[in-house]
Amino acid sequence: MVQASTASHFWAAVEDCLVSFHHFRRDKAAEKVTTLWRQLPMGPEAKCNEPTFQDMIYHAEPWYIACNLAGQELPIKQFKVQYDEVLRQNQLA
Repeated sequence: MVQASTASHFWAAVEDCLVSFHHFRRDKAAEKVTTLWRQLPMGPEAKCNEPTFQDMIYHAEPWYIACNLAGQELPIKQFKVQYDEVLRQNQLA
């Protein structure tokens, strides 16, 4: 199980990606992120026959989650240095 602090850092990195690379306003980025994580079936409230994403989602790169939320795939190579800094700032690197 992913610790709450790791989860909060992960979602903060997704939000930062939306702001930094997709030019979302901070409040809109936060809204997108919050809407997504509230929709994920997790923990005891998930139905028994549904897969839970409690840990699985955290194996994805925040970059790709942000691209999906923005509806715009950006090449990670072009922004690698800046993205690595976002990960460091959110204690994920």
